[in-house]
Amino acid sequence: MMASDPPSNPLTDAQGVPHVETPGVASPSPSSDQHRESTSRLSTRQDDKRPAGRSLFDEEYESESESESQAQSQSTSHAETGSEDHDGGFLGQLQEWIKSHSKDALFACGGAIPIINDTPDVDAPKREQSADEKPPSDSASDSSRASSSGSNTAPSAPPHPPVTLRWDPRDPTTPAAHCKLNFPIDDSTTDNLDRLVADMEPATFGRGGEHVYDESYRKASKMDPSRFTTSFCPYTSGIVSVVSQFLLPNPLSEKQRTLKAELYKLNVYTGPSGHFNSHVDTPRSRSQIGSLVVCLPVQHKGGSLEVNQGDQTMSFNWDNMDSYGPRIQWAAFYSDCKHQVWEVYSGHRITLTYNLYVTRGDGQLSNQPTPLDVKSTPLFGHLEELITDKTFLPDGGYLGFYTTHAYPHTLSKACLTDTLKGIDMNVWQALQHLGCGVCLRPVLITDPFERPKPPNHIGTKFPLTKYDWTIEMEDDWQGLLTERWGLEKLSMDDIVWLNEADESNEQAAFAFITYGNEPSTNLAYSLCAIIVGVPKYSGDARMALETTFDLSGGEESDWDEHPPYPFDDGM
Repeated sequence: MMASDPPSNPLTDAQGVPHVETPGVASPSPSSDQHRESTSRLSTRQDDKRPAGRSLFDEEYESESESESQAQSQSTSHAETGSEDHDGGFLGQLQEWIKSHSKDALFACGGAIPIINDTPDVDAPKREQSADEKPPSDSASDSSRASSSGSNTAPSAPPHPPVTLRWDPRDPTTPAAHCKLNFPIDDSTTDNLDRLVADMEPATFGRGGEHVYDESYRKASKMDPSRFTTSFCPYTSGIVSVVSQFLLPNPLSEKQRTLKAELYKLNVYTGPSGHFNSHVDTPRSRSQIGSLVVCLPVQHKGGSLEVNQGDQTMSFNWDNMDSYGPRIQWAAFYSDCKHQVWEVYSGHRITLTYNLYVTRGDGQLSNQPTPLDVKSTPLFGHLEELITDKTFLPDGGYLGFYTTHAYPHTLSKACLTDTLKGIDMNVWQALQHLGCGVCLRPVLITDPFERPKPPNHIGTKFPLTKYDWTIEMEDDWQGLLTERWGLEKLSMDDIVWLNEADESNEQAAFAFITYGNEPSTNLAYSLCAIIVGVPKYSGDARMALETTFDLSGGEESDWDEHPPYPFDDGM
């Protein structure tokens, strides 16, 4: 799903995202010795099983001398991070690759499915392309824009029968025959289209936890699934299968991640002036990973869907039914992407919206293609070179990777590893496959004393919490972190960071009290990071990462199976 080409699929019209430079990779920032303090831990007996390597719960690591810790921190911050020799070594190459490609991962995809009648007329003449009609193109309109018009469907794409839509009218005396549409719509049912528009409700949007109706921001209508039914199915049409290939990397595990598509709304944008300004959807569940929008074949002009991830843009233009015949057109994108619907100039843009959730299944259905294999990506190759390098962390250690996508990571039980997206999931799965331990951790970026270079802290708790704790001096702040929020025993200097933090992905971590002229409540913010435990070398290979932290000394297993942290649910 990264730089390698995805397998071809006749249903797919996905565009690659052009290369864009991202901010430079920073060396580990200095931090106070106080970061190594932590809340009280469970006592462990000497005969307990311990990790063969290093883990966040390794007693041997916790008791190492201060001089050894400082020496290792200096070694990490210079030689191991490549900060002084950024051009050489596998680490420098990996950091440069992440710097250049972290925004290249596919964040949206789309396609089109032709519609044919159930009983096509075999003697009907084939539609011929006019001399001045241009074939669909998959080229980007410029160096910073990827366009997907939905017109790139291969001739061999499986056709779809006409789509039927039935709905409950506002007036219960309306005949059922007047509340049915077949797509594509013929002239005889035009009145039914007007009836559908009249039976819709004004569409609102979320702002500050409230549903707001403001036509200057969004002018559209909606209908809830409880009021309509449709013959269209995103599973049998193959769309869910294709989206899984592009937006869900292969988990390299028997516990297959799959997508569940849940019908959310029927929307109509009517011209002129139907639109929806740029926004990010509110996740409906902690397991939601994205959205799927399916455009039914109705004549209209305008209404392009534009999806943005950072500096990258993909545009899906669905108003070309006359040129290419009736088709079901669709787009899917990650839930943290900004997107907007440009103005509809005429006609009706009718869409079905589905929420996409990650779930665990027994694998792909027999007729579904195999998901993309993370081992085939350039990222896996760079990580493999680094982890198998005997000169890199020969005694074991830690890597850190700030997630590049935004997640509601401070919601209760929100940090499900299943919802990691794009390069974040690729990093997680690749390092796990290479025998490393991986876990998610909050990194606190707030400093109430506004120091020029505030120290960052690695915490143990994700859920947003309000503490009745007053901060007047630095000792108060340190006490709050160690006694309430909970600090890990390792500091930022103990970690080789692979990328630079993007503070636009921050989330409120906890609330605390400060005093000015009067008491006030303030918020501290954190980022989400992947912390990686790299086992030490023994002979020609790294040792197996034993992660049994159970005091009873149970069976060994991967971090993925029995994570050593209480907030991870191991899904």
